[in-house]
Amino acid sequence: MNQLFTNPTAQEPGTFSTALTAVLLATIFGIVVACLHLLATRGRDRVDLWRTLILIAPLIAMATVAVGTNLAAAFTLFGTLAIVRFRTRIRNPLDAVFVIFSVVIGLATGNGNHMVALVGTMVVGLTILILTSNPDKRNRRDGKLRITLSPADTTNDCWTDVLDELGIKHRLLSNEMDRRADTRTVMVGTMNVEPEMDQALITRLQESAQIIKVSHKIAQD
Repeated sequence: MNQLFTNPTAQEPGTFSTALTAVLLATIFGIVVACLHLLATRGRDRVDLWRTLILIAPLIAMATVAVGTNLAAAFTLFGTLAIVRFRTRIRNPLDAVFVIFSVVIGLATGNGNHMVALVGTMVVGLTILILTSNPDKRNRRDGKLRITLSPADTTNDCWTDVLDELGIKHRLLSNEMDRRADTRTVMVGTMNVEPEMDQALITRLQESAQIIKVSHKIAQD
C-alpha cells in the first residue's frame, strides 16, 4: 500500500547535500521567475510581487525535501498551506500564474526533478515573454474618467468628441443627475490610455465651457 504513494525519483530527506542543492537551485529558478515577472509586467505600478516569487520557490523546496515520501507529513503540509492567505490581493491573473510558477519550481527542485525545473522554466518563460511582448500596449493602462457637466441637460458630445479625436476607447459607466445644483456627473471607463496622453486628455476636456470639473484616475493593476 505504501508503494502507491512512493515517488521513486524523489530524493531522501534529511541529508545536507540534498537540502542544499534543492534550496539553492530553487532560489536560482525563483530569481529567474521574478525576472520574467518584471519583464512581463513592465510599465505597471505594482512590482512588489517579485520579492515574494524569489522566496516562494526555496520555501516550497524546503517543505518538499522535509516531507519526502511521508504521506502524513504531506497532508499536514497541504493543510498548513491551505490556511495561508496573501495580505495583498492578486488582481491580475498574470500575477497568479507567476505564483503558481514559483510553487511548481519549488516542488520540482525539492523532489529532485531538476531537469523538469530547467525545461519548464525555459519553455514557460519563453511563452510568457512572447505573450506579453506587445510593444503597442506595454505602457498603456485602463482608467476611470469623471466629468461634471453644467447645465445638467448638456449632451455628451462635449466629451465624446474629445475622446474620439484622441483615439481613446471608452464606455459610459454611470450617469448621475444633481437637479439642485443643475449638474450631471458621468463616469467613463477608458481603455489603453498612453501615459503621455493623460494630461492632454484633461487639458482638452477643460477647454469645454460645459465641463466644470474633470479627473482621470488610472486603474491599479
